Amino acid sequence: MSALNERPLADDGLCFACGRHNPQGLGMPVRLEEEQARCLFSLAPHFQGWAGIAHGGIVCTILDEIMAHAVIRYIGQGVTTSMETTFRQPVPLGQEIKALGWVVLHRGRLAESAGEIRLAADDSLLAQAKARWLIKLDAQGQPIPRFGQPSAG
Repeated sequence: MSALNERPLADDGLCFACGRHNPQGLGMPVRLEEEQARCLFSLAPHFQGWAGIAHGGIVCTILDEIMAHAVIRYIGQGVTTSMETTFRQPVPLGQEIKALGWVVLHRGRLAESAGEIRLAADDSLLAQAKARWLIKLDAQGQPIPRFGQPSAG
């Protein structure tokens, strides 16, 4: 994990989950409000697992991403060290879903978060997760805020 302390993580817009410049990605339009990361969107057919429903790995990616936005915004940069997901109902393709993520605990370099995916139409719970994070610290031992600039080359 020594690379975790070398420099800030850079956002080049190509993140699979939220990258603005990734045409193959999920295109999650995340916004931050009321101490939560929130996202409202629908999944395209190419994210299918079984017929008409999202692949479980895509569901996990959405949950990891929404929790990451909460951790980065309200604590600072960090990486997921573990994540536990519970699938409640199939996540449908082509219907609006909402993803929510929030910080549960922050103590030094460690953080815990929670997230969920709900069907926008009726607010039914589709999947939920909890995760642990290792927070990046600067030379003074403080969390590194948000993202640095992309590295050249």
